[in-house]
Amino acid sequence: MSGQPKYMVLSEWIRERIRSGEFANGSKLLSENELAQRFSMSRQTVRQAVGTLVNEGFLTRKQGSGTYISYQPKQRRDTRDIAVITTYLNSYIFPEIIQGIDQVLTDSGYHMRLGITYNRVKNEADVLSSLLESPVAGIIVEPTKSALPNPNLFLYHRLVQMEIPIVFLNGYYSALDLPHVSADDYAAGKAAAQALLKAGHRKVFGIFKSDDIQGHFRFSGFINTLQDAGVLYDDSDVLWYVTEDLEQMFSQNHTPELLERLKEYTAVVCYNDEIARKLYEWLQKNGLQIPQDLSIVGFDNSPLAEFGGASITSVGFPFETIGKTAASQMVDRLNFGRPMKSISFPPKLIVRNSIKKL
Repeated sequence: MSGQPKYMVLSEWIRERIRSGEFANGSKLLSENELAQRFSMSRQTVRQAVGTLVNEGFLTRKQGSGTYISYQPKQRRDTRDIAVITTYLNSYIFPEIIQGIDQVLTDSGYHMRLGITYNRVKNEADVLSSLLESPVAGIIVEPTKSALPNPNLFLYHRLVQMEIPIVFLNGYYSALDLPHVSADDYAAGKAAAQALLKAGHRKVFGIFKSDDIQGHFRFSGFINTLQDAGVLYDDSDVLWYVTEDLEQMFSQNHTPELLERLKEYTAVVCYNDEIARKLYEWLQKNGLQIPQDLSIVGFDNSPLAEFGGASITSVGFPFETIGKTAASQMVDRLNFGRPMKSISFPPKLIVRNSIKKL
C-alpha cells in the first residue's frame, strides 16, 4: 500500500475485512473518531475513506446512528470472457495494445469481449451498463475523457461491488481506487522538452489535449523541464484542445491567426503523432519547411511519424507490452487471486529529422 493516499489505505483495510467476514454484514463500523485515532489520520481522511466504501456499496450511513456494513456481493455467472474497453480501435496505438491483450488472454484460455467508447461518456455508460446485465470475469478499460469529472463512476462502483476485477489502461480516474497500467507520460513530456533544449531551442510552443489525463501529464513534464532550464512559461505558449476539436484542427479558418502566433517560436511539441502529422502537413501547405522553419516533436512513435516521407522525432512507448501486462495482471488475479498493481512504463525518445539544431 506504500505511496497510496491515506484514505485509500484505510478504505482497502476496511474492504478486506468486510470481504473476509471479519466485519459482519449488518454490524456497526468503528466510529470516525475511533478510526482516526487507530490509524493516526484526520477525521476528514477517515470520512473520505468511508465515503468511498459507501459509494461502492460496502457501507451504509444511518442518520444519528452511525455507519453499518451493508455488503451483499451479487452473484455472477461463471465466464471466461474479459471485457476490453478502449476509446478507439483503429487509431494507431490500439492495434498493438489489443494484440498484446489478446495474445495473453488467448494463451490463458480467456476470451476478449471488445467495447469501443470513441472517447464519449455516453458510450462508456452504455458499455458498462451492458456489463452489469451480462457480467464478465474481469474488465480491462481505457478511461474516457479521464481528465474531466466522470458521471459514470457509479457504474464502476456497482461493478466493483459485484467483485469484478478492473484494471485501467493508458490512464485512470483519480476518484477510483483501482490499478492502472500505462506509459509514464510525465517522463515523456520531459524527454520531448530535453530533446529541444539540447538542440538549443528556448521558444517552444505546445499543443496538448485537455480532456484526457495523458495530456496533462505530458504537458506537466514538458513545461516543468523548460522552467527548470530557465525558460519562462506564459499561457500563450500552449494551445489546448478537446476530442471534439480534432476534425477542425488546422482548418483554413485558423490559418492566419495560428501562423502568426507560431512566428514567435522555433519548435512545437504536439500531444501525439496524429497532431504532429496534421501540423506537419498544414505547415507545408502554408509554405513552411520542417525543420528549417519550425521543429516538431510528437508522442507515441507511430507509423504516422514517418508516413509519406515525413521524419518526425517522437517519444515512444511499449504499447504491446502495456497490453500484455494489463492482461497478465488480470489473468493472475482471476487464476491465483494475486492483487493487481499500478505500473508505469518509461518512454523512449526516437530521434528523426524534425529538430533543427540552433
